[in-house]
Order: sequence, then structure tokens, then C-alpha cells
Amino acid sequence: MKAELYGSLIEYGKSGVYPFHMPGHKRQSARFSMADPYSFDLTEIDGFDNLHEAGGLIEGVQEKARRLYEAEESHLLVNGSTGGILAAVSAAFRPKDRVLVARNCHKSVYHALELNDLRPVYIWPDRDDRDGFFLDIKPERVARALERWPDIKGMILTSPTYEGVVSDIGKIGKQIHDHGGVCIVDEAHGAHLGLHPYFPASAVSGGADVVIQSLHKTMPALTQTGLLHVRGDRIDRVRLRRMLAVYQTSSPSYVLMASADQCLSWALDKGGEAFALYAERLDGLRKTLRGLSHIRLSEIPGADPSKLVLSAEETDMSGKCFYDRLRLAYGLQMEMVCGNYVLAMTSPADTDEGFARLIVALKAIDGECKAVGAQGGRAPEHEGSFTCPELTPGEASGKPARKRRLSEAVGYLAGDYIYQYPPGIPLLVPGEKIDRALRGRSKRSGSARQPHCL
Repeated sequence: MKAELYGSLIEYGKSGVYPFHMPGHKRQSARFSMADPYSFDLTEIDGFDNLHEAGGLIEGVQEKARRLYEAEESHLLVNGSTGGILAAVSAAFRPKDRVLVARNCHKSVYHALELNDLRPVYIWPDRDDRDGFFLDIKPERVARALERWPDIKGMILTSPTYEGVVSDIGKIGKQIHDHGGVCIVDEAHGAHLGLHPYFPASAVSGGADVVIQSLHKTMPALTQTGLLHVRGDRIDRVRLRRMLAVYQTSSPSYVLMASADQCLSWALDKGGEAFALYAERLDGLRKTLRGLSHIRLSEIPGADPSKLVLSAEETDMSGKCFYDRLRLAYGLQMEMVCGNYVLAMTSPADTDEGFARLIVALKAIDGECKAVGAQGGRAPEHEGSFTCPELTPGEASGKPARKRRLSEAVGYLAGDYIYQYPPGIPLLVPGEKIDRALRGRSKRSGSARQPHCL
């Protein structure tokens, strides 16, 4: 019987389609080569340490991560950021704790709320009024939430976002600490932050207690490799290590851990030169893209420049048409299409040839499309406000639910998660009341027609 997935992957790798998506190694096997994985796919045999009780080779890898990111303690993750988020939330809070949660977090955060029976206060960021993606969490709104709900035990937020928007973790972290709480930052898309002045600082040095990163998203490492960093004494580190063992496999892949080791060694030995070149080339690319007539490079002050948010909002193309044209006509695979924009992810593994192909394609498409007036003026939804679900995710998940038409769902409580992937941010979370704003987002995403309702 033919191994169709394996065969299809091999053929795709030979196709010449260029990846403006994760993982960050960009399939550059000549630069980041590994031996035949079967030759070193081992288990915890003598001399090769144990991830869950590291004291040898694996401890050495984690020490490299600690030094690179200037953490006090770092841990390898072998199932991406998800396991790190679940472990951090489980270690920081206890059942029934009230927690401030940015409503644009990844689905794994809501799963952690559900598993630990936590009571969330959702803080909604503003949206970009032209392209509709979420912006940063405002410190002044965090202050209002802490005043309104004095029993908040901590905060969980995402920075940078999928589109590269960065929140002021220094100010937010201090607010949470002054309140006696724990600040957890999902920095899955920011393993490259702080490694060169061209990019924003990492939350590790910015005031967070726990920071979770996906190496594979923006660095040259295999998919599922990640890191969890700790600073300060506001989280029980013994409990955190135990939770990491709970949420990660007892048979961690040595192939993945070896890839993380290679990536960290590369960053420590060659990262300075590589990131300087990457920053120079990326800056040149962005300057070129600013010169397009109709396609717009969306730029938010302070955002991560490695993310290219390319908007077709002022053209006669839909975002999906734009995405498909790049893929089918020019062999450029973007990371995501959402609304009127596409997202291209870059990394230090990108090539001159890849950047040149993108420029050629965008100039050609820009010259072919027609200009239309900017739409803008998006109606506010929950943005800038707070919501407390009528039932917590944990309470709602155990109740029977039935499907209803989206048009008939307003007024009911959501009984299940509905999200578009990528980016994996839930449009509906169990326990939330489905109002017209939530219904409208679900309808626009095209991902939900019959939500489960309580």
C-alpha cells in the first residue's frame, strides 16, 4: 500500500512552491541539515538524559535556551506551545480563580481555562479599522479590569499576535505584579524577538513571569519544537515542572529535541550575523512593498516587522482571490488569508530568491488589479470592553448542547468552540452568550453555520 501522505510531502517539497509560512527553517535542508532521523531516534537509554528529569545532555540544551533568551529557567517543549500554555496556566492558578484573559488568545488558552475550571474575564483589544485584525492590549484597560475585579489572580495574553502586533508587556506585567498576580505571555510567534534590535524585545526580558515560544514558527527548527521560560518567583516552579510532565508525552522525540539543540546552537554561534543580514534584507523588502500602488503593506507602530500583512482592501480583489493568485500563478504559499488581507511569514532562513519572487509577483498583481475606495469604518463589536461568560468554559463543556442555525443562535450560550485555523482564535467559546457581534464574526469567517448551543 502506498504511503500517500509521505509521498505527497516529498513531491510537494520538490515542486518549487516557496513557503511564506511556518516552519521557520523554510525547508532549507542544505543550511539546517540533519542525519537520517532513524539513525538517532532513540528513547531514554543510558547517557541520553530524560526530558522530565533533565540532568545531562537535555539539561545542556535547556541551558542554551536560558542563555540565549536571558531567562532564569528554560524548558524544552516537544508538542509546540500548546503543552507549555496548558502547563503554565495549570501551575499558576487554582480552580475557581478569576483570571484576566485577552480574548484574542489561541484556543489552547481556553482549553486550559476549561481543564482548570477557571473564571475568565475577557479583555477585548481594539481592531484595526481597515483590515480588521486585533491590535494590542492597552495597559489602561488592564488597570480598569484590576480595579473592577480585585480578585483577579493574573493575566494571560498573546504578544506578538499572528499579524505581529506587540503589547507593552513591561507596563502590563508591572500592573499585574503590583496587583499580586502572575503574567503569562503566549509568545509562540516571537521566538526571534530580542535577538536583533530591528525586532521588538521579547516578553522574557519585558516583565512576564512565564513566556511560551514556538521555535518552529520563526526559527530554523522542526515543527512542534518550543520553549518555556521562567523569571521571578511568582509561579511555583516545582509545580510547573510537574505540569510540564503531565501535558507532554512521557516519550519525547529525540529528533525534535535534537532539532531544538541545533537551532539554539546556530542562534548562539551564528545568530548575530544571520539576524543582521535578515534585518537588512527584510527592511529592504518592506521599503519596496511600500511602493506598490494598490496593494497595501499594513504597518502598525511597534509591531514585529517579520510578519508581512498585505492588504487588498483598496483593490477589486478579495483576500481569497489575492491568496489564490499568489499560490497558483506564482508558486508562493502564504501562511493565511483572512478577510481582505494575506499574511506572509518570514524568517532568517528565507532566501534572496524567495524575496525576489515575492516582489515580482506583487508588482505584477498590483499592476493588474484596479483601485477601489477604502472600506474602513468597521462597526465596533466588543472591542475595548470586558465580558464575563455566563458559564465558565469548564461549566459549559459538561452540559448537553444541540446544533442550531446561526441565524437562530442569538441569545443562546455557546456549547462548543468555533474557530478559524489559522490562527486558532475561537470565534465562540463555551459559556459565552451568542450576540449579534459574535454571530457576525462567525458568519464572516465562513467557519460556522450550525453552532452547538446550550
